Amino acid sequence: MGQGYLPGLEPWRNMYSPRKLKLLENSWAGVFRKHILPLLPAEQIFHLYSSNRGRPTKELYSIIGATVLQQFFDLTDSETIKELAFNEQWHFALECFDEDNQVISEKTLWTMRNYVVKLGLSKQIFTVATDHLIKYFNVNVSKQRIDSVHVHSNMARLGRIRILGRTIIKFLKNLKRQHIEIFNAEISSEMQAKYLKKSDDSYFGQLKPSESERNLSTLAHDMYLLISIFSSEAVVSNMTSFKLLLRVFSEQCYVENEQVVLKSSKEVSSDSVQNPSDPDSGYDGHKGQGFQTQIMETYSSKENKKDDGKNDKGNEETNENKPNLNLITYVETESASKHDSQALKPALEDMQERGLKSEKVAGDTSYGSDKNKEIAKNFGVELISPTPGKASKKGFDKFNIDSDSFEILSCQSNKKPDVIKHNKKGSITLLWYRSTCANCSFADSCPTKKCRKGRKITYRKESIKFFIRRQYEESIEFKEEYRYRSGIEATNSRFIHMTGARRLRYRGLEKMRFGQKLRALAINVFRTAKYLRKIDKFFNILFFQTNISIFSFEINSKLKIAA
Repeated sequence: MGQGYLPGLEPWRNMYSPRKLKLLENSWAGVFRKHILPLLPAEQIFHLYSSNRGRPTKELYSIIGATVLQQFFDLTDSETIKELAFNEQWHFALECFDEDNQVISEKTLWTMRNYVVKLGLSKQIFTVATDHLIKYFNVNVSKQRIDSVHVHSNMARLGRIRILGRTIIKFLKNLKRQHIEIFNAEISSEMQAKYLKKSDDSYFGQLKPSESERNLSTLAHDMYLLISIFSSEAVVSNMTSFKLLLRVFSEQCYVENEQVVLKSSKEVSSDSVQNPSDPDSGYDGHKGQGFQTQIMETYSSKENKKDDGKNDKGNEETNENKPNLNLITYVETESASKHDSQALKPALEDMQERGLKSEKVAGDTSYGSDKNKEIAKNFGVELISPTPGKASKKGFDKFNIDSDSFEILSCQSNKKPDVIKHNKKGSITLLWYRSTCANCSFADSCPTKKCRKGRKITYRKESIKFFIRRQYEESIEFKEEYRYRSGIEATNSRFIHMTGARRLRYRGLEKMRFGQKLRALAINVFRTAKYLRKIDKFFNILFFQTNISIFSFEINSKLKIAA
């Protein structure tokens, strides 16, 4: 990494011309080399390699860095090896100028990636690097926005028949591999032929869509038979594939009067197994099977830019044109079955632990529950999000309401209710007697309902609270704040298309988190590089404008003296 040499005098600098070196330093490679590479957790992996056995270990920073860059650019293992061997930007970014360290095997790359995943280092790499960039470039984190994006692991989309069938096949294959004696003794030749035979006349080669219900029933009975046989055998029941068999059966079926009954599709939970090859994935009713990644990023408004301060001449207009750097501050991948409303609290907790104090967080309707409002308030954060659900049709705008207690004080005629009844389930019923409502000029537009004693309305305080929130959401102030939320959609688009985060080559939650976090870091590195190029251009223009102003001042002064 250039250690042992004075900054600016490293031998590798002689390999590049000044112009080429400047291009590299202002590119993503320069940002990575300066801000990311020194922070890679090589010390946490060093102890996993022996100093006495095996071939000499390649330079760890370069190999970890190559693992990170593989996710940046969505490369296969063979493509990554070629980039490390021949790409000058990679050599500069990783400070890997020794040709012996530039050429690695696929096994070396695979082993390093496995270490990073198992040790959970992707979270540390993203967090430490992002916090460094925030501090180094003085990024304003007071305003942030959050959203989720649907992503997929490397798994096929399966229906119920395939889920049950592949779960059985997976168990039988593992049982045969690990306990061949038990397999031969307990698994009938008929079942072996049905699930493990690879010819066209096997069970899955004869499936017909019209017989799906009968096929499902057959699979469920076979699954129950296997569970009955091996539940009491500890050596088998402790197998991961058998536990998966139990889980799939409990999610898809139940036993009633010693008969196996299939659940209806509506009864199957959204967090049920979607594919036996990736049990961590879930199901979202709108987006389908897979995972979702929660992303939170900083954003800037005109107020942010003005708050940065004036330049030496107090020129606010010049300062307002100064580029801003916005970064992704939080990224977390979870099952698609999780609702967005559950993601706000972990994000705010993470911000608090890292000392990134936010004042406002903007999110779409999914995050705007009353509970999340209170959670954000406890963190000292204002949640800017529309009220979820449908607006009440009870006509609360016709009443005089106490905005603190969320209670109706009087009707639009300023008449207080004659009876106030607090019901057992939390609702409140207000009653106005007939004599009270007699000759009321608002009788035709009154939102109350006629009853035997007069007119009444039943409501909940939560409905009043949501009504007040929706009134505020119609204000110019709220719309001005909330309009910045939509900017994260561009980030989502860039995240899934530019870095290939929509579908990863891996399976399982741990590997999905590894790939998603490092791809989010890629966005931060690319944004920082773009920011540096813009800021360089900004100061060049500012320098030119300053010199022009000085030159004009000198000319005008000389003209005045001559006059």
